[in-house]
Amino acid sequence: MSTNGKSAASRALDEAVDLTIEGRSPYPERALFLDADAPGAGGQILRASEEGLAVVLVAEDGSSRVLEPGRKIEPEGSSRSEAA
Repeated sequence: MSTNGKSAASRALDEAVDLTIEGRSPYPERALFLDADAPGAGGQILRASEEGLAVVLVAEDGSSRVLEPGRKIEPEGSSRSEAA
C-alpha cells in the first residue's frame, strides 16, 4: 500500500534527494529506484544494468537493497565459503 499516494520507491527516492542535498546520501550517484513488486521489474533491472546504472530495489515496507552493475548478488544472510 502506498502512503500519500506514493509508492515505496517514490518515497525512497524523495528521501535520497533530500540526503543528497545535505551531502549524505547512502545511494550510488546514478541509480534507478524501483518498487520490488513492480510489474516488469526484472526487465527494468536488466536495462539499468546494461546502461551501467545501479538499482535501488525498494520493498513496500521501505526496506531496500542496492544492486550495482558488475556485482554478483548473494542472498542476504549468506556467506560464501568454498571447501579446499
